[in-house]
Amino acid sequence: MRTPILKPMNETPAPQRPALGLALRHAHLRAARLFAQELEPLDLENHHAGILLHVGLLGMHTQRQLVDSMGVDKSTMVRTLDVLEARGLVRREAHPTDRRAHAIVVTDAGRAMLDQVTAAVTRTDERMTTCFTPEERELFHSMVVRFAYAPADEPT
Repeated sequence: MRTPILKPMNETPAPQRPALGLALRHAHLRAARLFAQELEPLDLENHHAGILLHVGLLGMHTQRQLVDSMGVDKSTMVRTLDVLEARGLVRREAHPTDRRAHAIVVTDAGRAMLDQVTAAVTRTDERMTTCFTPEERELFHSMVVRFAYAPADEPT
């Protein structure tokens, strides 16, 4: 069952200086909508692609590690992995060092799909940044990455 593709944000101009959190939320919605459009021909949803990218690029993970690193609940992860496994894109294997855990491994079909997902990521990146010059695109990307992966804030 496919989730509906997010609709574009209101076409009215943005406020002169919107709150950063609000602007980031709108940027996230725009990015998710564009990525969903790119994934549609692959019959994948954003969260399916996210798991393929995560495991395919970072290597074997347990379900628990995926839950923790992707910030989703266990039942959602199980359902999503069930879909990917039914499509032959991932498989659960006995973990080599932890008898209680299952390792999530990308299959050959999953690797082929991962190549297509990676191409969709590139197209999405290009579509998201058409409003920038090439230099601005690089600066924007480096700043967003630095912000997204900054050390956790300490409670005050």
